[in-house]
Amino acid sequence: MAADGLRHLLETWADVDPARYPFDPVEMSVVARTLVPPPPPQPTGDDGWAGYSDAAAWVESVSVILSDRYGPWAYRWHWGPWEREHVGFVTDRIPTPADAPAFVAESLLAWRHWLESLAERFDHILPSLDPTRAADAADVVAAWEAAVAQLMAFAATPVVDDDGWQGNCERTLRWFLTAAGIPPDQAQIVVDGALERFGWWAPLTAVEIGEVADRVARDTLSPTGIVPVGRIDNWPDTWPHGWPSWRATNTGRGAGLSSDRGQPA
Repeated sequence: MAADGLRHLLETWADVDPARYPFDPVEMSVVARTLVPPPPPQPTGDDGWAGYSDAAAWVESVSVILSDRYGPWAYRWHWGPWEREHVGFVTDRIPTPADAPAFVAESLLAWRHWLESLAERFDHILPSLDPTRAADAADVVAAWEAAVAQLMAFAATPVVDDDGWQGNCERTLRWFLTAAGIPPDQAQIVVDGALERFGWWAPLTAVEIGEVADRVARDTLSPTGIVPVGRIDNWPDTWPHGWPSWRATNTGRGAGLSSDRGQPA
């Protein structure tokens, strides 16, 4: 049993890779009726905070039960697509005891299905990153940029709030890097460095996708010697729709400062 909510941080792809954890959705839907403990009563009146605490404790208990049975990936059964992150979606609509097993089963199945879809993309993308298949270093960089851009779009698609994409993209990219053989600590540093310049409440656009893809590719490949740390590219001065590219070296904006974004060239 888990001692606390830090039991499964799911830092690497190995923690959630469906291939490592066989799963029978039919069996799970059946046993959910006996596995899932009854949730607390829905709060009434001014008992909102007490209700949140009870609901969070219930979510944790369900997480422990599911992860013990199905593997660490199941600990985040409430992270499926089109659901708000963490426990918020549960505490806003805590199920009744009669509905709880179906509620948990549906959420776990949605989470598993999303992970399986992500695994299919990884299986398709990872071979394209093999440097032995590339003609030169530029092709390797281009393959990484294309991979990151594709995964960013996939991760952001199910996000309910179009300005709340960072969390799902951060996890997806971190798992992708670890699936590609990047050590977890380095993967975290690369992803943090690529996303740190974007604050919350900013919708994801082609500009952000292009910037993150470039940064992740450059920071991932630089330690391998495939690309130098310094920029050697010479991107157009618009990217796209009149936006200056933060990575352009021919506009005076090569430093990539966020204050440059959106200003006329």
